[in-house]
Amino acid sequence: MKIKTRNTALIVVLVTLLLQSCTKDFEAMNTNPNAATVVPASNVLGRALLTSSQILFGERLDVYYAGSYAGYTAAIGAGDYEYRVGINNSQWDAMFSSMTYAVETMMLAEEEGNENLYAAALTLKSYMAHKATDMWGRIPYSEAFTLEAEGTIYPKYDTEEEVYNQILDELKTAADMFDLGGEPLGEGDFLFNGDTEKWQKFCNALRLRVAIRMSSADEASAAATITNVLGNPTQYPVMSDNEDNAYLWWPGVAPDLEPWYVRMGADDGNKTDGYRTNNTLITSLLDNNDPRLPVYADENRYGNYRGYKFGPEQLNDTLNNGNNVSHIGDRFGNDPGGFSPFMNAAEVSFLKAEAYQRNLVSGGNAKEAYDTGITLSLKENGIDDPAIATYLTESEVAWDGGTTSNLEKIYLQKWISLFKQSVEGWAEARRTDVPLMLGVSRDYAGAHNRPPFRMAYPDSEKSLNTSFPFDIVENDIFWGTQLWWDKRPDVN
Repeated sequence: MKIKTRNTALIVVLVTLLLQSCTKDFEAMNTNPNAATVVPASNVLGRALLTSSQILFGERLDVYYAGSYAGYTAAIGAGDYEYRVGINNSQWDAMFSSMTYAVETMMLAEEEGNENLYAAALTLKSYMAHKATDMWGRIPYSEAFTLEAEGTIYPKYDTEEEVYNQILDELKTAADMFDLGGEPLGEGDFLFNGDTEKWQKFCNALRLRVAIRMSSADEASAAATITNVLGNPTQYPVMSDNEDNAYLWWPGVAPDLEPWYVRMGADDGNKTDGYRTNNTLITSLLDNNDPRLPVYADENRYGNYRGYKFGPEQLNDTLNNGNNVSHIGDRFGNDPGGFSPFMNAAEVSFLKAEAYQRNLVSGGNAKEAYDTGITLSLKENGIDDPAIATYLTESEVAWDGGTTSNLEKIYLQKWISLFKQSVEGWAEARRTDVPLMLGVSRDYAGAHNRPPFRMAYPDSEKSLNTSFPFDIVENDIFWGTQLWWDKRPDVN
């Protein structure tokens, strides 16, 4: 097996060097006979998974930033689109650090002759790269992570299309590499506990996710990937049941506590944290009598459900206060042994439903896939069968019912199912404009009619990476040029 490790950014050079010191040069430097001289590849995969979870599903990015942009959450009393140079730099650093750990896992897995572990690490690297390009747009990728092999200090920035195509190539490589009878993944697999088949399904599901995201920008390439996956279910299985969900479950004992709980958890049930639900989410659930409402949110002090409402008068809105705005439900924010959701089976069903409905692939039943997606999402949230059956008959939920199109129904139900995957939900809202979010933070409401288009590039890259493309347009920190796949007209 010839393995390519062609990928990282300047900001992770230090991490790469540190990791190298723990492997190739460690024996020469180490003088302590009781200290480890070899780092197993599985251990580094564990570090990559933890770093990925802590940044993507941690309080700052998942609740405050992307959570607000996605229409899921808000911070009462502030509720704005906060920008801090240090935090912004650290989010970029953490994303690329997680990819660096994944690349190091690949290198060590090659030395150990473990193709399954290599494929899992490549899947995770591609997953994080997809998140990164959807957050910022152009990123260093094809020349990233090549400091040791090629001496690249200032990796070039690839276009979003180039990154997407490389991600699809990498995921296809990983998908063809998994071997259910091959080497075990080891104790560092905190995501699937060594289940290679679940990694295989996760990898192929990601191929569908990436393809659907790019489908409005490059329909031909997207359709080819979707056909390759769905047309070969034996070779390329995907998630089909909640048992397949890519959820990292936390031990629940300090210091290994679920990140949302760390910030907003209340063991006595007396929740006081300022992070709350967003009006967009609550309204979407209320409008269709969604039985997930009491799971996603708590009743406010007066026995009702209400989310924080963004807009120019948000700080003067007498209902935008701690008594009126609903807290986040216990399943998501008040369980020390809770989960960080990388992907779920419900989303895969909605991906299929969209592909069938838009004729991106032939031979599928869009309604069946749509109903399955709703059922899977409700079941994982503890909703019983009679309530699921009733919900599927709601006018604006039922296939061919109400006034909204079936495609809009797919988009909305997918977005609801992605709660707690805020970066993903934000991307879907930018791609589809469903749900329609016209309320913008008071600081920007006069100039913009949609939530942010992108994250701001870190000052560290602008000042240290001589390859930084200064032709990228950034307006008001969070706006500027729409991403490659964001084809919404008349948004600013």
